[in-house]
Amino acid sequence: MNTVFLAGGPTLVRAAMAEVIGRSHGLTVVGQAADGTRLRELLQADAGPDVILLDRSIRCEDIGEFTEMVGAASATARTIVFGVPDAQESDACLRAGATGVLAADITAAQLVAAMETVLRGGLVVVLGTAPVVTAHQRRGASPATAPTLSGREREILAMLAGGQESSSIADALSISPLTVKTHIANMFTKIGVRRRGHLIAFAYESGVVVPGGTPVSPLVDQLPEAS
Repeated sequence: MNTVFLAGGPTLVRAAMAEVIGRSHGLTVVGQAADGTRLRELLQADAGPDVILLDRSIRCEDIGEFTEMVGAASATARTIVFGVPDAQESDACLRAGATGVLAADITAAQLVAAMETVLRGGLVVVLGTAPVVTAHQRRGASPATAPTLSGREREILAMLAGGQESSSIADALSISPLTVKTHIANMFTKIGVRRRGHLIAFAYESGVVVPGGTPVSPLVDQLPEAS
């Protein structure tokens, strides 16, 4: 049974989410926090959760304090931010370490599916009708400025962003799981990150995958390939 913490948001909303999660197979809510202080207390407890569902409306002075909270939560467990209003804030949450960002108008089925996806090692971005922001729009740069990734690394990165684990990637590509892990380690070094969530965020930023799109984007072929 995978465990979940709920943090922030109105009491009634948390109760409704707890009810939805409790009815799903394999998920159970083991803690709730109305504010950041209580969330930090829960995170310091001996037994941490598998997933933290963090409501964007949790009391914070500004977006900087909120992203720090996202980072602290992500260092403890896979973290999904609920109620993200736009692509710019989605990007900030992903950079802070979140493995999921959800708009406020998602369905109960989408909420459960998002948790199941991040538990499998994937990343979820659901922004409703918000416009997709490409890597070029965010960074003011073309894909040619991205770190040099080999063709195989780009394949693996796209599959990671699609929610696949190392073992399933190895089976799909007919290579060993150790080879997959070696490619992932190489990407950590090239991109300059230390967590898979950050690596997957790069996949969105560089155009390998886009929110609301298919896991493998045509832009993958525009990333420079290492010789």
